[in-house]
Formats: sequence, structure tokens, C-alpha cells
Amino acid sequence: MANFYLDNSDLKHHLNHPLMKKLVALRERNYSDAEKYDYAPFNFEDAMDSYEKVLEIAGEISGEIVAANAEDVDHEGPHVVDGHVVYAKGTQKNLDALVKAGLMGISIPRRYNGLNFSLVPYIMAADMVSRADAGFVNIWGLQDCAETIYEFANEEQKQKYLPRVCAGETMAMDLTEPDAGSDLQAVMLKATYSEADGCWYLNGVKRFITNGDGHIALVLARSEEGTKVSASATFTRIGSSAFCSPLSQEANRQRQKIHNENLVVVILF
Repeated sequence: MANFYLDNSDLKHHLNHPLMKKLVALRERNYSDAEKYDYAPFNFEDAMDSYEKVLEIAGEISGEIVAANAEDVDHEGPHVVDGHVVYAKGTQKNLDALVKAGLMGISIPRRYNGLNFSLVPYIMAADMVSRADAGFVNIWGLQDCAETIYEFANEEQKQKYLPRVCAGETMAMDLTEPDAGSDLQAVMLKATYSEADGCWYLNGVKRFITNGDGHIALVLARSEEGTKVSASATFTRIGSSAFCSPLSQEANRQRQKIHNENLVVVILF
């Protein structure tokens, strides 16, 4: 059986890095989760054993399922049904296998149903998935958008979105615009808060969005001059970033109010 972890000794080099012991202890908060979750590690060796087992599973799925489906996925491709993207059958099989194996929310804390792994094994797993199908990793790998939610959202928003990602819902990262791609400081999508409605309006265009029809969209926008944050809005400002949910989405430069519970916006001030 093909296993993209066991057949690549170079990958294991990362787990043997001198800093791993410190990184894992920080991630595990000195293994305090062991008192709350029976699957949480109680020391570094136990954590490494978990990493190895999960990476073997990811390697097997990558080699036996994702790689085997890659050619058929290229031939079939996604298609649109009733205004929504439907993945190729092989793509959906890949996603179902990884979700069933618990490989969504790899780096998300256990209290949101994640594995709470450090980013090292997550990137190693992403490397194996990309080796099997470089296109598919853009769907599965966008779970790391949840890291942004975890770092900057308030607790209510974390509870709302993170368990959904860990349960297998996909994400989209809405950054690119006609005049802004790699240069994110050039983003022009406007976010304007309405005191009367208690919600935000988005005005502008996004295009070429990876997995744009994902279940949850992480959207980058810029606030307009004079925008104020109301204490009554579900809004948390941390540093130069902010989240607002629920939101109103304004698409294609039309002032059309659309309530969207699956839209999370990072706003540049």
C-alpha cells in the first residue's frame, strides 16, 4: 500500500528538530489538556507518538485515495449546479476520507474539537496531500484560515465557526481583487458599519477566489473613513484586525443587503 509518509524519510527530519520539544510544550500548555481529554498527550513522547500515528494515516490517505483519484479529478473537474459548485466525485471522496479520519482542524484547540497539533505536523500532512494532488490541497489546506479566526475572533465567534471547520466544513480565503492580489495593502473592498441596521455592508469586488464556494468565507476588507465600532455589534477589534458577524454582503458594487451567517470579515483600519 502506498503511504506518502512512510516512503519519505526526509519528512521525519522535521519531527526531530531540536526545537520541537519546546514547541510542543508551548502548544500543549505544558500538557494541561491531559486532565480534560483522554486523547491529549501527557508528555512530549506521547505527543510525538500521536503525531506519528496521525501522519501515517494522512500518508496512507494521500497515497491510496487522493493520488489514486487525481487523474479522474482532472478529467471531470468541478461543475456548477443551481448556482453552487459541486466538486468532482474524486475530490469529494478525498475530502470525505480526510474528514472521517479527523484530519480537519489539525491545529485547532481540543475545546473546539480540533487535534491541537503544532503547525509542524499540519504542514507535513499538507506536503503529503499536495504531493498526491496539488489542486486538492487548496481545498483541504484552507482549514488553516481557521487559525485567523482563533487568533483574532471573540469567544462567541470561535464557538460558532471553529467546530464547523473541525467537523469538515471547507473554507474560502477571499483576498484577491481586480487590482489587488499579492499586495494586500492595495485591497479596496469597503466595509461600512450601519448604526441603524447594526451590521456591516461590503462594497466592492473579489475575484479568482480559491475554493470560493466553500462553506465559510474569510474576507479581507478595508473600513471607510468615519467608520465606528458600536458596542452592540458582534465585533472584536484586536490590533489592526477585526471581525464582524453576522454580516451583510454587498456584491458586484450593488447596495444589496444579504445576511450571510457564513461570512467572516477581517477589516483593515
